[in-house]
Amino acid sequence: MASTILPPYKDSDDALHPYDNPEYYEWWYFDARFDNGYSCVATFHWRNPFTSPHIPTIQVFIYAPDGKKYIGMAAIPLEQCSSNPERCDVEMGGNFARQEGNSYVISMRAKNYGVDLTYNREIPGWKQNGDGLLYNEGDKKQGWIIAAPRSQVEGTLYIEGSKVPVSGIGYHDKNWGNCRIDTCFRSWYWGRLHDPVYTLIFYRLLPIDTNHQHISGLLLAKNNQPVLATNLFNLSVEKEMLCKTTGKNIPAKIVVSNIEGSGPYFNCELVSTSTVETDRLPKLSDLDQYHWRFLGDYNLNVDLSDGQHNARGKSIHEHLVFR
Repeated sequence: MASTILPPYKDSDDALHPYDNPEYYEWWYFDARFDNGYSCVATFHWRNPFTSPHIPTIQVFIYAPDGKKYIGMAAIPLEQCSSNPERCDVEMGGNFARQEGNSYVISMRAKNYGVDLTYNREIPGWKQNGDGLLYNEGDKKQGWIIAAPRSQVEGTLYIEGSKVPVSGIGYHDKNWGNCRIDTCFRSWYWGRLHDPVYTLIFYRLLPIDTNHQHISGLLLAKNNQPVLATNLFNLSVEKEMLCKTTGKNIPAKIVVSNIEGSGPYFNCELVSTSTVETDRLPKLSDLDQYHWRFLGDYNLNVDLSDGQHNARGKSIHEHLVFR
């Protein structure tokens, strides 16, 4: 099976990227899906772009297999926040995310919910285009690196006094920028699979200027070995559904596939089975802006040098609309 070499990545890529202006934002994102059917998302906002002013916040989302969800959020005083300039090592009011060798340890409590999780990284960090900047035009910069494309995760979820032991597969990335996201992008799609063998991560961001090409990236791996890292692939929304809360059309089925002649064949269908978050973002401008997070099912077909393969399972993906 042919492999691919990822662009050079170093621990400091997952440290702070500070800018001295009021529009600067930065966050660390962690998610996981567990063998017992639970899922979670934990985000450490060093500066939250969806608040005015951009203040430190933490957020934890826990999704139970019976469909219930538990959400904890908190603002953290700036004087209770610290970060290491050499690697991911951030503390926010007793909550923390830190790299320890090839692992990440996170601990978060917000209201009656929380997580204590250890991510043991299995695929090296992916700095997609070599410098970590998805958008770099004039004085506007938007950055995104995927520090842990795939990890084995173990730990505990906390739900209103109850402890839920968990183990599964996780993911960690990092975003930052020196200007509002909506001054660079109209919308974006992002998603990944929770599969015991395959890792598939994709994103597509649509610039404001419709004459500019979209910004995309995709990573495909098998058994922790990257086999494709590319910005050339097809993404189509093949079916939409009406979001009754916002009145907007949202993706019900997304298909991600290779462009013929640009690497190994793959075709992945993602069907949304649950819209777990529907958010009208805080009105920081005249624009109406929205965020959705979906849990779903996937059907992946790949044709690698060791043969054709099929995989089915659970996925997580998101859609944001800024304009």
